[in-house]
Amino acid sequence: MLEQDYNKIEIICVNDGSADNTLEILNEYFPYVRILSHPGNINLGQAASLNLGISSTEADLIAFLDADDIWYPDKIKKQVEVFENHPAIGLVYTNGFAIDEIGEKLYQLISNGFREENIPGRILLDNYIRSPSSTMVRKNVFEKTGLFKVGLQSMDHDMWIKIGEKSKFYYLAECLMGYRIHIGQQSLKRRQWEDGFNILREASERYPYQFSVKRKRLAVLYYRLAENDWREGRYLRSLWNYMMAGIHDPKRAIRTFN
Repeated sequence: MLEQDYNKIEIICVNDGSADNTLEILNEYFPYVRILSHPGNINLGQAASLNLGISSTEADLIAFLDADDIWYPDKIKKQVEVFENHPAIGLVYTNGFAIDEIGEKLYQLISNGFREENIPGRILLDNYIRSPSSTMVRKNVFEKTGLFKVGLQSMDHDMWIKIGEKSKFYYLAECLMGYRIHIGQQSLKRRQWEDGFNILREASERYPYQFSVKRKRLAVLYYRLAENDWREGRYLRSLWNYMMAGIHDPKRAIRTFN
């Protein structure tokens, strides 16, 4: 973060109730880094920490960096240039690399040829914005969407859906960040897909998504639950979820079976 080519940056680090020497390390960077904590230094989770950072800055543009991810030096500069040249854009996200624990590049997050179509149903159907660390958002967008919803495993997907309903996205195809992969990562857990049903229900109440899009999203959620259940040895529940996925999107089920 401190190596960015763009130097008009306010750096805010939210210490989410760390019990190790994180705070001591952060204090070494004072005053270059403004350090915030929750009342009582308790752990409130990622969404609450992002909300605290958003509420504590007067900056017009906000970028996020998860604790284990990295930005490459020209990320911020190139995203700011997009906002300066495109006043209607509310969110800019970039491509990036999945990286291992020592920062070695594993693979590209988004395939070559991907295009941002700015169709709200697309981000509802598939969270193709792989990490908050790839994004930059105009702060005034949060006045329309509200802040991140606390308690959701997929709070980032929920937010991108809300922003897509209110504003336009811009995609930078350059790999400008690194998304660190860990064994047993939160994204592999069942709760992410269980949350997806509530996210879909609330999105459907806010915005007139096509019926076909909502059915396809339900199929995806049931399919992911089925995969999770099968890995965990819950075979009957897995078969039920596979069946529900097939009912909601028969064409995709046939393609997958074939």
